[in-house]
Amino acid sequence: MAFDLITSSDPRHSTLQKGFNLRWPLGNVQGESSPNGADFIYICRSSDDIIEAAAQALAQDCGRITVRSGGHCYEGFVSNRMPGDASEVLSILDISALNQVVYDADGNIPSQLVNERPERYRFRLEAGGQNWDAYVSLYKLANKTLPGGSCYSVGLGGHICGGGYGLLSRKHGLVCDWLHGVDVLVPNALGTGLEPVHVSRDSTDPDELDLFAACCGAGGGQFGIITSYYFKALPDAPKEVLWLALEWDWSLLTEKTRLDDLLVAYQDWFARNQGNPDTWGLATKLEMRHQHTGNVTLGIHYVDRDGGLADQAPFEDFVANMLGAIGLPATECLVPFHVVHMPNGGARGRTIQALPDALAAARRLDWLVCQQTLNGSGDNLRGRYKSAYQKGEFTPQVLQAIWDTLHLLDPDEHLTQSLIQIQSFGGRINEPTPAVRRESSASQRSSYLKWQPQCYWHDASEAADQAHARWIQGLFFQAFANDQGVPLNDQFEGCYINYPDLDMTHLGGNPANPKNPYWYKIFVPDLMIESRLRRTKRHWDPHNLFRNEMTVP
Repeated sequence: MAFDLITSSDPRHSTLQKGFNLRWPLGNVQGESSPNGADFIYICRSSDDIIEAAAQALAQDCGRITVRSGGHCYEGFVSNRMPGDASEVLSILDISALNQVVYDADGNIPSQLVNERPERYRFRLEAGGQNWDAYVSLYKLANKTLPGGSCYSVGLGGHICGGGYGLLSRKHGLVCDWLHGVDVLVPNALGTGLEPVHVSRDSTDPDELDLFAACCGAGGGQFGIITSYYFKALPDAPKEVLWLALEWDWSLLTEKTRLDDLLVAYQDWFARNQGNPDTWGLATKLEMRHQHTGNVTLGIHYVDRDGGLADQAPFEDFVANMLGAIGLPATECLVPFHVVHMPNGGARGRTIQALPDALAAARRLDWLVCQQTLNGSGDNLRGRYKSAYQKGEFTPQVLQAIWDTLHLLDPDEHLTQSLIQIQSFGGRINEPTPAVRRESSASQRSSYLKWQPQCYWHDASEAADQAHARWIQGLFFQAFANDQGVPLNDQFEGCYINYPDLDMTHLGGNPANPKNPYWYKIFVPDLMIESRLRRTKRHWDPHNLFRNEMTVP
């Protein structure tokens, strides 16, 4: 037995029950193990460890297994027992030690799990690695990268199979669009353990193609445990990037029309430039903080079509449009941009009234340095999240909801780390090759913006939990009141499966309401993709061994 088994008698147990979001497991107390959390944690160092640990865990009466790579699941799907099942014995299979990055320039890497398979690849990334592991290794080994997220402690295991997007995705597409093969441990015929399979974009078996497509956007913890991702090619790492962070102080941003005009211009720029690949190297994060949290900032990340900075025209056009739309001078944001929860006050950077000021303040950074500078993982805290893909314009109703949410009265000052983040989207994501589109489970290919409202807090009291729930739920109740509280209409195409949100599984997006039998369409609005995923679940996991409140129905 090579794995380590962590039980409640081990001093590490209460810590290893937890992931990034300290709301989970339910009822956890600092330094104490939670009765609602995992009974056992298996620290696995190989695929054989995972197979042996799974067999042992599933042999328990009422045994259930979950898998953890980076620990960033926004809901309690890894850490919590299934609701209503007090007899469940939960085991977390921690695969974070499987973190190798392997490169072969000649493209002769075989499947590690199923050696007799004929497929060969240039890159193998183990699923326990984190984004930062991949960025550094790929850069040093081959001058390549993934178009993945800037939160670099996120595990590859869930990030890639949920789509995987970041500041290079408008230029290069989703990470899963580059994926070519997957090693995955799937349930055996009896549902008593796991067995190895390798599936590929080149598979000829329809069931294998279904499973491969599911690994390209359906999310983790659905059909098995992915141990390695394989790529035949990856995009070149940029040589340099241009980075600029603008800030508007709430003390000056007192007129709602100013923020409205910025938002309208923001969406319009990306919609107008969808057909222009010269602009796809521009990516942004607009972060609008509640007044008790901080100000409004706009981070702008740019690389030109050739991976350099020779052509800065799209950057200049975007900056000029945004400054002109809001009609207020910005300041250079001095607080590191990865510190997303920025307090009011403090030092202010230079004033930026027009494009020449912005060009003077923009930082020219080596790409790897920029990746580290923009790391957004942050502290382990309690957190709540929502998401929305925006394909159309900002309606007056949505604009009013954003303004009201950012100015919501907060007499007890709970909302000190609460913001609405709206990132750029589209570009190459919306124009995949036919081969990529055919074997993909990423439904949302028409949007130009991607929302991530989020809030964080330390206080574990019910009052603090409820204050943040009311704040973030209230945004959607107001913004999408005409659409039953759900961002699925002419302007929006649902939510992101990698930002799981149990509110969306209830009617009206309200956990006080009954379960919505059609909730899955919010995350997978493409009916053909949904049908394929249901078929894949029936074939590969008929005993529903891998289950949580948001697995494929």
